[in-house]
Amino acid sequence: MRRKSRGKGVEAVKRDAMTPPVVPDPGAAVPRTVEDGFAFRPWELIVTAAGALALTVLLWSRDRVANWEGAALVYAMVAIGPLVLRPLQARFPRNLLLRFLADFSPIAYVVIVYLQLNPLLDAVGLPLADARLAAIDQRIFGTQLSIWMDRNLHPLAMDVLLGAYTTYFFWPVALGLLLYVRGPEGRFDEWVTALVIFYAVNYVFYAYVPAMGPRYYQAAYFDGPVQGWLWATELDLLFRTSPLARDCFPSGHTGISLLVLGFSWRHARRFFWVALPVLVCLILGTLAGRFHYGIDLLAAVPLSATSLALAAALARRLPEGVRVSRTQVAASFRRLLAERDSLRP
Repeated sequence: MRRKSRGKGVEAVKRDAMTPPVVPDPGAAVPRTVEDGFAFRPWELIVTAAGALALTVLLWSRDRVANWEGAALVYAMVAIGPLVLRPLQARFPRNLLLRFLADFSPIAYVVIVYLQLNPLLDAVGLPLADARLAAIDQRIFGTQLSIWMDRNLHPLAMDVLLGAYTTYFFWPVALGLLLYVRGPEGRFDEWVTALVIFYAVNYVFYAYVPAMGPRYYQAAYFDGPVQGWLWATELDLLFRTSPLARDCFPSGHTGISLLVLGFSWRHARRFFWVALPVLVCLILGTLAGRFHYGIDLLAAVPLSATSLALAAALARRLPEGVRVSRTQVAASFRRLLAERDSLRP
C-alpha cells in the first residue's frame, strides 16, 4: 500500500510562494517585557535623569534656599518613580490599571515639579530677565504686544482668547488618550517622549532665564485687570494666584500647542483640524493675558521642533525601549554588596 507524502503538495508550494511576506509596521506595538525582565521607555529614563539633576542642583545650593526639603522630596520621587512603576507593571502585566498609571505618570511628574520649581529657581539664583526680553520685543516688533492688544482688542475677543488659554492641559492629554486607545503603542510612547523632552528643557530655561512677564513687569501700562464681557477679568485674577511667577521664557503654552499640532498633523489629522483654531487662539491668549513677551513665543518654536525630532529619532533607535534583565539587576546588586563587604575593616 502506498504511503501518503508528508511534504507539501505542488499547489501548496505555489500558494506559499505567491503569498507576500508580512512587513511589520514600524509604528506597531512591540513587546515590552522579556522572559526575566522588562523594558524602560525612553521618556522614563529622561524623567529619571531630569529628576536626579534637579535634585543635585537643589542640594548643592540648599544653603541659600528656604524650605528646600519639600522640593527635594518631590524631585527624588520623580527620579525614582519610573524605576519603581515600570518594573511593578512588568511584574503584573495583566493589570490594566497599573499599566495605565505607569504610562500616564508623566502628567503627575510635570505638575508636581512645576508646583515645586521656585526652590530650584532660587538655587540657581539668576536675576530677572524681563528688561532684556522687553527690549528684544521692542527691536523685533516695534512695540510691546501685550500692551498693544490691551488697547486695541475688543473685550469679547479677550474672552475668546483667555477662554482658549484655559484649555492648555486638555489638548496634550486628549491626543495622548487618542493615541493610547486607537494608535499603536510605539506612537503613544513617541508622543510622551516629545512632551517629556519639551518640559524638561522648558523648566531649565525657566531657571536660567527667569522672567515674570508683562502682567507684572509692565503693570503700570495697564488700566487694571484684563477687560472682557464674559470671563476674561475673572480668569486674569485667577491666573495671578499661580504659585510660580517666573515661568515666562520660553512660552510653555505656545510650545505644547505647537507640539500637539505638529504631532497630530502627522499621526491624527482629524484631531489636528479640530485643535487648530482653539490652539491658535490659545497662543494669542498668552499675549492678550499678559503672560508672555513676543520673544517667548518665538523661542518656543525651535524647542518644539527639536522635541519632536528627538522623540522620533529615539522611537526609531529604541523601538522596544531599553531592556533590563532581572537576572542582571540581581547580579549587579550582589556585586555591590560584595564590594561593600570587602571595604569593611
